[in-house]
Amino acid sequence: EEGPAANEPTRMATLLFKVGALTLKTVSKPLATKFEQYVMGHPTLRKQVIAAANFLHGLEVSITRGAEGKTGKVFVGSMSEENAVQMASKVASESFVYGTALVLLVAEMMRKDKEDKEKKAKAEGEQRRREEVEQRLQDELVDVKLVLSKLEARFLDIESSMERRRAQLAAATNAGDDT
Repeated sequence: EEGPAANEPTRMATLLFKVGALTLKTVSKPLATKFEQYVMGHPTLRKQVIAAANFLHGLEVSITRGAEGKTGKVFVGSMSEENAVQMASKVASESFVYGTALVLLVAEMMRKDKEDKEKKAKAEGEQRRREEVEQRLQDELVDVKLVLSKLEARFLDIESSMERRRAQLAAATNAGDDT
């Protein structure tokens, strides 16, 4: 099946995927808040996220100093517990949203790759079919040429036979006129 109707299932699948992705993105923000509450309420995860927030704070200070053209090492102290908790909760929340977006991106890439492979396989199949049809037509052309060659030979034989009979008839008619 070709034409616009053939692409309809693909378009519907793409539309459904994109609607699902948009829904997941929208839902990920409230889920990120729940994730943040869970992480900040869990003692082990809370310590890890606070450590990550302190690391990010140090990284932020280094990047800011580099952007300002300042060089040399500088001591970056740990943030206060309150600031670290705020930044850690922000890190947890943003990590969840980022992870969701990353999963969606990978899923879209995989879907697109699958779609491209299907298109390529379809194109290769069509090319193979065209080649098969072309080969059949070439074989039939050879057969037609062979039959035509035989018909030409037969025609020449009949034409030659007719010429001989005309000559015999003319000779017999001339012999009868001589008597």
